[in-house]
Amino acid sequence: MDEASSEIKALVVGASGQLGAALVSLLDSRGIPAAGTHCSRLKPGSVHLDVRDRDEVHRRILALAPDLVFLMQNTPGGVDFCEDHPDEAAAVIVGGTRHVLEAAARHSAKVVFFSSDYIFNGKSGPYDEEAAPCPISVYGRAKLDAEILIQSYPHASLIVRTTAVFSWAPGTKNFAMQVHQRLRAGQPFPVPNDQWCNPTLAEYLAETCLKLARSDESGTFNIVGRDWMPRSDMAVALARAMSLDPALIQAVPTSELRQRARRPLKGGLKTDKLCRILDRAPWDLERSLELFTRKFRQNAPIAAPDHDHA
Repeated sequence: MDEASSEIKALVVGASGQLGAALVSLLDSRGIPAAGTHCSRLKPGSVHLDVRDRDEVHRRILALAPDLVFLMQNTPGGVDFCEDHPDEAAAVIVGGTRHVLEAAARHSAKVVFFSSDYIFNGKSGPYDEEAAPCPISVYGRAKLDAEILIQSYPHASLIVRTTAVFSWAPGTKNFAMQVHQRLRAGQPFPVPNDQWCNPTLAEYLAETCLKLARSDESGTFNIVGRDWMPRSDMAVALARAMSLDPALIQAVPTSELRQRARRPLKGGLKTDKLCRILDRAPWDLERSLELFTRKFRQNAPIAAPDHDHA
């Protein structure tokens, strides 16, 4: 552990998700003391934290006294759940962010908040950091409202916008696990061919976020993979990476999926700002799938719970 690493402590709010787990693992590998939290889904080694409970949030953060807080708490059930439960979406995503910011401010902690391209309407993507938000779903509105709170935080903060995050993470509901579950069972999997995104490996996202968080950078950054494609193409690439039958991927228009919440169709994010700051291009899908495939082959296949497209 280097001297710089030993001088900071991190808190990962939402460590039971795929990105949270990737961050905790990365922090550990870098020798940075880190605590993780879970809410509805237990994660061994993490502590319980319901971000809707202001008192609990303040107690936990007071006890941990972190210098760096990664905030990625979301409602279980995803985008469609939020559409039918707007109050809960607001309580977790917006109210939870407010509670964490209040507590983090007592320690002047730097806060990294994870947002989404769902804050845009999907009419003119991919979007850069200066594009005007226009959410078309409850989830997107909640993320934007939380961004506004982060922007008013008196200490250093980062807003990280991302999309189509995937990893080999059995037990989670990320898109790669959905592809694995359906195709391994020999079931056709309808996937939208008109929802554009940047496939983003969780490990790449975690590494890049940590690099920015430990720098003097603040403000809003898009962190996504280099490639821009329809979700159906992403699904085919994942199927091939897992040696599953890509013919089971059924590329269909979004209108046929009857998804509860509206999705931005021409979504995705630009990374020109990130490239200027880091002086390197984001990972492309080929490189991301190399690491994904290695992890897939190292683990016995385990099906993930079914879930709608997020």
